[in-house]
Amino acid sequence: MNKRFLTTSLCLLTGTAILFGSGSAGQAAGSPAPGSGAATKKPNIVIIMSDDVGWGDLGCYGGGVTRGAPTPNLDRLAAEGARFTTWYGQASCTAGRASFITGRVPIRSALSAVIAPGDPNHIRKEVPTIAEFFQKNGYHTYYSGKWHLGDKPEDFPINHGFDEMNHFLAYYAGVYAYTDPELHPNFPRDNPKFMAMYNAMVNDGEWEGKAGQPPKRVVEHFGYADLATIDNQQRDSAITYIKDHAKDDKPFFMYVAFLKVHQPNNPAPEFKGKSHESNYLDSLMELDSNSGRIVQAIRDAGLDQDTIVVWTTDNGPWIDAWPDAGYTPFRGMKGSGFEGGWRVPGIMWAPGRIQPGSVFHGMMSHMDVWPTLATMAGLKPPPHGEWKDNNGKPIYFDGMDNSAYITGKAEESARISWVYIDAVNFLGVRYGEWKFLFTAKDTWLGPDLHLGIPAIYNLKQDPAEHYDMTFNGAAAPTAGVLKSSPGRYSGADNGWAGVFSMIPLNEFIDSIKKYPNIPTSPAGSSMGADLPEFIPPNLAPQK
Repeated sequence: MNKRFLTTSLCLLTGTAILFGSGSAGQAAGSPAPGSGAATKKPNIVIIMSDDVGWGDLGCYGGGVTRGAPTPNLDRLAAEGARFTTWYGQASCTAGRASFITGRVPIRSALSAVIAPGDPNHIRKEVPTIAEFFQKNGYHTYYSGKWHLGDKPEDFPINHGFDEMNHFLAYYAGVYAYTDPELHPNFPRDNPKFMAMYNAMVNDGEWEGKAGQPPKRVVEHFGYADLATIDNQQRDSAITYIKDHAKDDKPFFMYVAFLKVHQPNNPAPEFKGKSHESNYLDSLMELDSNSGRIVQAIRDAGLDQDTIVVWTTDNGPWIDAWPDAGYTPFRGMKGSGFEGGWRVPGIMWAPGRIQPGSVFHGMMSHMDVWPTLATMAGLKPPPHGEWKDNNGKPIYFDGMDNSAYITGKAEESARISWVYIDAVNFLGVRYGEWKFLFTAKDTWLGPDLHLGIPAIYNLKQDPAEHYDMTFNGAAAPTAGVLKSSPGRYSGADNGWAGVFSMIPLNEFIDSIKKYPNIPTSPAGSSMGADLPEFIPPNLAPQK
């Protein structure tokens, strides 16, 4: 077994007093209970995945008007449904989307690193997806927007459980801006040899298609200017799809992955300058509007009692790109091991199934959506633990069914632990309110620091991770784990809390031993490539 591990919250208070907690149980507003009017047929399911939205961007999370960008539609969605304060995505785009689609820790599927153009890493055919599950259980499945799980036709959604797709784009927004002369004047667009290589390697087209048929490239070269209108096109196509399928006997599973608000943001003309602040906030208002119009189409079609909507984002904000970036009250950002890179806004809306105005503080994650929705739809979810891939090979399924918690049948979340892994490092673990950080960095572009002694944070008392409690009985703020600080080694030894870290840590390491990861190409993403089987070097058993 190769033991290298190579590639792989502070409460924001407003006048409305947003309650916040990091524990694994409890909710702030009401005890959610399933409504007696819930429909007996399988519900339609609509996933709206945004890009790089910060935990504190939306009004219902303390942002909105206070940030200069009202988000009335998403605020309404949360008020009519449920808002989650401890919803975990991943630390980057590909990983966040992979965890949602597969229900598994991304490194298991060789999808922990950001997939770059020409990257040989991609979603494998044998990896089960949430779309395949609902498709096999009688759903018509639809995909639109950013994919970021592979750029070859065999990687496209229509080959992984979706009946149809439109406005498909393989990468994040930045790739489509490379050729823009204003943003990148030094791009060698006049060099024929370079452009021949670039066009052969970069799939910068927009695609559509249906399962069982060759996909069609409807836009040859999608560019920065196209980013202004692509989300509107996705919105309109989604609304048309809802209208066309409103009276079908067959339920639908719709996944709309907007390009907003990943940098470089190019807001739609009608939103340009609307916030009077930045392209980012203009685009955030656009995202809110488009999300709201899709939900309104559900209401207008009379499907509100027969539909579950999940709204979230892939990862934390990329603050390195400020001011074209979101806001989080937590420490860190996209690409870091601190909560700012992992905690994301999460909203679920299901009239008749979820108590309106619910606020959940227990842990929820992208991986848990699949089994949770399956149970809410009356289907048998994949089991947490051993399962089978599409070839019948045993694999480990990480998702947990949280439907009982969300519908009021359980007081605590099914998820009580978390493992933090980015493209290149084992970062840490969480058990209950305790977090143990083994590898630290505050920014995505910053260096990794492997800690000889893990930093310990109590996320219930200190969600912003200001106070390392490892050897600090008074929990005084230090300069952080990123540089030497004598204060860190004064006071009481709180290493006893490290016992908690062994529970999720041993479970994870054992699962890797028993169910080895899919190999990742060593020629993979320039942002990191990982070898198939690993135990983090600083945690490997000693002989």
